[in-house]
Amino acid sequence: MARKYLSAAQLDGFKRYKYSSRDTSPLSVYMMHPFWNKAVKIFPMWLAPNVMTFLGWVLTVAIFLILSYYDPYIVAAGSYNNLHKQYHIPQWIWIYIALAHFVAHTLDGCDGKQARRTNSSSPLGELFDHGIDSMAIWLIAVCTCSVFGQSPLSINIWEYHWAMVVILIGFYTAHWEKYITGVLFLPWAYDFSQLTLLGVYLCAYFFGIDFWKTPLYNDIYLTHLFKWTTHLSFFGLFFPLTLNNIYRSKVEKTDRGLSLGEALKPGIPLFTCFSLFTIWAYYSPSNILQEHPRLFFTSLGIVFSNITCRLIVNTMSHQKCEIFSNMFIPLILIDIALFLVSFNEVYVLAFYTVIIGCVHVDYGIGVVNDLCNMLRIRCFSLKPL
Repeated sequence: MARKYLSAAQLDGFKRYKYSSRDTSPLSVYMMHPFWNKAVKIFPMWLAPNVMTFLGWVLTVAIFLILSYYDPYIVAAGSYNNLHKQYHIPQWIWIYIALAHFVAHTLDGCDGKQARRTNSSSPLGELFDHGIDSMAIWLIAVCTCSVFGQSPLSINIWEYHWAMVVILIGFYTAHWEKYITGVLFLPWAYDFSQLTLLGVYLCAYFFGIDFWKTPLYNDIYLTHLFKWTTHLSFFGLFFPLTLNNIYRSKVEKTDRGLSLGEALKPGIPLFTCFSLFTIWAYYSPSNILQEHPRLFFTSLGIVFSNITCRLIVNTMSHQKCEIFSNMFIPLILIDIALFLVSFNEVYVLAFYTVIIGCVHVDYGIGVVNDLCNMLRIRCFSLKPL
């Protein structure tokens, strides 16, 4: 008997699910959506929207792999390059990255329009799109680090870590908000950040990565704009808008009617994930975050994506949020072991990353297959089962 990844209650919830979202960003409404409405017309009518979603993610993975090859320790653009052998990112790479990033963003904006254009919208499409986005968000964040590198005069590895945490919280909060309100309010910062990154990559190509070391005032450099913009956009714009949306849904009684305790539950796995990884990084005898940041962020990103996907699944199927992930168990044991025994951290981190990567892929494929069987559709084809 084939293993089931979705319970009967979850499958029943998906049958009753209706998509509800709001995109009020002026940039999206007046610039991006008109562009995507025209761009989607170049795609053939037989092309499944999920193929577009997946291809966009593949381009993001390609960017990540290329930068992992040329800059495995995120030092090529910074002054910490002398800690390892010299690394250099060829300047022509940045134009490829800029183009790949632009195409990936365009595909992500057009997949939903292609679904409506081909009359193939379904809960599977939304789940697949947002699940892929949860894997793309941390890949994009890590790739951005290679533009600036590690430098005591601009951004050190711990600042990258906290920027990563803020970025991932921002993504997760949008789905946490939907868990409470039943409506996905698309973040204003999303399209703005994607276009900003496009500009960052283009500047790296035309002016070189040293462009971002340009001093602005005393010890303030252009690289500081990255971390300031990241934090200000979340705490100054996104988070207040989220609180306002939740408050209005409560007042207008359009929310899901959750108790306060139930509404706060999604914060538990998120807090646990970041806490366990931060403890490891802080108490690491071998300074694992400094020495192997890309591998560390990959592990963090996979765990984050898994708990986010589970929140999305439970939100769409009208089920309660899961507050604990089995992926936390090895992390808890590792954090305890830091204070008790000596072990090779990088081997443990690499092994853990491979295992959770396989588990996450297995979960994703299993959920998609369960939904395809229930809806009698194919993931990458418009032909019904």
